[in-house]
Amino acid sequence: MEWISINERLPEDNTPVVLFTPHDFFGDLHSCIGNSESIRNCTIAFGRKKAPIFTHWMPLPAAPPVTTHHCGK
Repeated sequence: MEWISINERLPEDNTPVVLFTPHDFFGDLHSCIGNSESIRNCTIAFGRKKAPIFTHWMPLPAAPPVTTHHCGK
């Protein structure tokens, strides 16, 4: 999977994705889980303009296979 610029396209509405920000809002991680609404609504002020804090996104990986094993058993 590769990062997709928000200038290229946004994820489909209500679809969880990994989001990237070049800003240190999340410490050294620079990423979190969100969706297209997160991209549109989370902004940072640059002078009199506002810009999205997230610059890139990528689809979530597939979930791991479900097992019936329980911890400690």
